Amino acid sequence: MIFDYQRVNSINLRDITQFIKRDIAKDIIQTPLARAVWRNDMKLIQLFLDVQMIYYNWLKANPNNGGSLSITPLMWACKRDNQQAVSLLIQSGADINIRPNQGFSALDYAILHGNYRPALFLFEFIQEILDFTSYYHFAKDNDYRYVNYEIMITHLRLKTKYELIPNIFEKPKKQQMLDPVIDPRESWGILYIQIEFKNPPLIEIDELPFDLQPQNRMIGKIKWFTDQKEQILIILQNQSLSNYIPYIIFKNQNNNSQTNQNQNQISFS
Repeated sequence: MIFDYQRVNSINLRDITQFIKRDIAKDIIQTPLARAVWRNDMKLIQLFLDVQMIYYNWLKANPNNGGSLSITPLMWACKRDNQQAVSLLIQSGADINIRPNQGFSALDYAILHGNYRPALFLFEFIQEILDFTSYYHFAKDNDYRYVNYEIMITHLRLKTKYELIPNIFEKPKKQQMLDPVIDPRESWGILYIQIEFKNPPLIEIDELPFDLQPQNRMIGKIKWFTDQKEQILIILQNQSLSNYIPYIIFKNQNNNSQTNQNQNQISFS
């Protein structure tokens, strides 16, 4: 690529340096380099990091300055799953140990978003990983997509190749309950759930104390009694009906035979 140095000399270099160091705008609180990484624009990233193309060394963008948002370009590269940008930023002097206000490093951001390739690349330089429960809590609070952090971290420590890891985005299947019942200890919660049209919390009947099992509670005993009463009434009704059905059949047969006799007499007459 041919670079026009005369055109560079005609530009106010002070304005360029300030533009590179500051946020792009009030609603875009990122430096131009961080924005280029966020966009996965490799040509623009190389333009900001390549000293020869920028012509003056002091015009080179700071690879650790991400703007007022306190997220470095390396962290954006990890969040955007751009391993090429991660490699280029590290070669340009990006610090992998920086932890902004939230306390996460670039490696932590790669793990949080389930981006295994940049995480594996950074794991060669830094092995400081949080407990997987910390990632679960943060991801849940910020509505991130599901990632099986246990599997991901296990394979990171084993340095498993990306092509050989299982699907870390697949949720584990819930074990089917054998005898599920509604947990009576969540009475107020159940009322709220019914208002919200959600399913009530279920639990295995054996996990409940004996006195809280449905058949041993007062409401359960009353329900059992009413159910038994209804069943008894149904049985009695069926028995009475079964006694009455043969009489109906016999009566219909007599009526049919009497009708046939009358028709025969009419035909002979």
